Amino acid sequence: MSALIAERYFNYSNDSNMAAIKALLAENSTYYSSYLGFFVGREDIIAMQTNFHLQYQTARWDIITLREININVIEITFHFEGLLQNDQVEKRKSNEHILVKDGVIQHIAVGLPTLS
Repeated sequence: MSALIAERYFNYSNDSNMAAIKALLAENSTYYSSYLGFFVGREDIIAMQTNFHLQYQTARWDIITLREININVIEITFHFEGLLQNDQVEKRKSNEHILVKDGVIQHIAVGLPTLS
């Protein structure tokens, strides 16, 4: 179930579907990105993600690997490619760790090293 929720999160991100992403997040969820910083609460996370998506004409995350590394903890390696509003292309590969509890995302961490 946790892996399915993590995968849905990526699919909704590819569609820039903030309402669907919001429904996946716990009210008091947290988000950390080595690229963007730390955010607390569903509303702050959605505001940050909305602003992030507005920087791009297109943005796509492709999952390279997805595995449950601990109960309810999903590790995803992904490739991101986005076309910025100024027509520059941005590409990067990174990792994301998603903690799911009680059917909702409790925490997201982007840019941490993979865990073995």
